[in-house]
Amino acid sequence: MPLYDQFAAIYQRGPYIRFSQGLAETILPEYLEELGCQPRTLLDVACGEGTLAVAMAETGIKVTGIDQSAQMIDLARDRAKAAKVKVDFRVEDMRSLAFEKEFDLVTCFFDSLNYLLSVADLQDAFVGAFRALRPGGFYLFDMNTVYGLAVDWMRQQTYIQNETEDFIEIHRQEFDHENLIASMYVTVFQKKGDLWERFEEVHRERGYPIADIQFLLANLGFETVGMYGSLSKRSSVQTTSSRVWFAVRKPD
Repeated sequence: MPLYDQFAAIYQRGPYIRFSQGLAETILPEYLEELGCQPRTLLDVACGEGTLAVAMAETGIKVTGIDQSAQMIDLARDRAKAAKVKVDFRVEDMRSLAFEKEFDLVTCFFDSLNYLLSVADLQDAFVGAFRALRPGGFYLFDMNTVYGLAVDWMRQQTYIQNETEDFIEIHRQEFDHENLIASMYVTVFQKKGDLWERFEEVHRERGYPIADIQFLLANLGFETVGMYGSLSKRSSVQTTSSRVWFAVRKPD
């Protein structure tokens, strides 16, 4: 089953969108001001159900949002319609972006890049972002670290992620140390009339050594302007950081 097929509707009712809401409300605007970045155009890669993209469009930025999940894009379009803002939402793969020098800012948040399980796929995503940016544009993204996936994710290997009157979402997790891949098995029981329907999805994320990420970015010509363990705190990356945030710039 494709990722975020039946799960998309459950996803938008869970705690996940708080991540994007926090970014959109304070963290990202403050950081962009710090960078001196006043984007007129934004490409939000792996935009999901559109929380961040719509919020940025509400500030007057021309926003394009892409996601591989058609179900997520449907939810994002509904969100934009409800907010009465225009966002160009498209079903596309982050590994094959076709944009050419169209954007002042490209974002890819909530560890979406970890879903790329090979170095070649990650490089393709970086190439597409570089090509999509205008000279002087910024690319901002976050990724789960190897420590985050191997240690923090494994602290609680089976748990109830979300429970409401009409669905229960259960997660089970395991980590492949040889390939640095974490697998999350999502099981949902959803109430349909008097019955409960079960469906499952498997989400896999690969952890990449930070030095490898830096090499790929530098090899393309990106200039690193910031690297943090926490973007909100601007804290440096530690060996026990569960997440790494990058801000890189395409040279003029």
